[in-house]
Amino acid sequence: MHVIALSNQKGGCGKTTCAINIAAGLASLNKRTLLIDLDPQAHATLGVGIRSEKLEKSIYNVLTEQPGKKKNFLEDIILPVENHLDIAPSHILLSTIEQEFTNKDESVSKLHEALRSLSFPYDFVVIDCPPSLGFLTFNALRASSMVVVPIELGSFSLMGVSKLLSMIELIRVKLQHTPKVYALPTIVDMRTNFSKFMIEEIRNAFGEYVLSATIRQSIAVRESQAKGISLLKHNPKSKAALDYLILSQEIVNKTPPVSEENLHENGKAAIPSDRLKDFIVKARGAREVYLVGDFNDWKVSSGALLWQKEEGLWQKRLFLDRGRHRYKFVIDGEWLTDPGNALMEPNPYGGVDSVIEIE
Repeated sequence: MHVIALSNQKGGCGKTTCAINIAAGLASLNKRTLLIDLDPQAHATLGVGIRSEKLEKSIYNVLTEQPGKKKNFLEDIILPVENHLDIAPSHILLSTIEQEFTNKDESVSKLHEALRSLSFPYDFVVIDCPPSLGFLTFNALRASSMVVVPIELGSFSLMGVSKLLSMIELIRVKLQHTPKVYALPTIVDMRTNFSKFMIEEIRNAFGEYVLSATIRQSIAVRESQAKGISLLKHNPKSKAALDYLILSQEIVNKTPPVSEENLHENGKAAIPSDRLKDFIVKARGAREVYLVGDFNDWKVSSGALLWQKEEGLWQKRLFLDRGRHRYKFVIDGEWLTDPGNALMEPNPYGGVDSVIEIE
């Protein structure tokens, strides 16, 4: 699993846009990808069409432990976005987390440990960091194997990068962990001499660690942001979408194949992704839709709640053990079989259940 952090303490450099569209680009290359929104502003979450204030759980719940409450894992909060792409959403509560973990040395590895304990594999994890160098960014850098620094071609965008590099050096010294750092020129207009000058400045600062891909200015970026979808979904032929596709392929080329040692990290082999299943049902006008079955003891609980992907379309992604599983949807209190699955079996109560087989 390759973990990539997008970080720059200066706002306005296209960091969140890069995180969303790199993740979408990797997914379009058939790489199972998880986007993690570590910014309390939750712009990456909103950027894929999810309103964080409506969520019961977020990445905040994974990084914190409430006394007397069950520990939350990444599996408990992950939401599907599109084919091969999921998100671990953010919430405004993240803005309080730094005070909660003051003077706790182990807190800087919270995200790293959460990713290590993830029960199903991703090819890539893309982390959108906040525009600051505090606890959340430190967690992202600790967890990552690659750091991409988006640099908007303005003279101020490059000035704060030295502090980020100092933080990475601190991680190297204290934790013996050194992610590779690459600069990414963004919002580029090569028709101007100033843009050409700034790219040379970036190359002087980063040497060979400047990504070949650059992200050009494009109105399609703002349009996709307004719609809450990725560029590749909004306008795959736009110049910025093509830039992100080229960038995603470059990132794939720069990441080594997963070794046998990594596959069996902590003594357990990576779980095949064919055990991840999407459950989708159309329920226009429904207030709440749950997925219950023998895999969750038929309990209608917050963990069984489906996400409304769009008007009338509800979805949930589950990791299932091998074998046969009975299940039903509970739509506003009514227990119904899956209309998209013809495989059903009678149950002991005189009704029928939908059945799914995991080989």
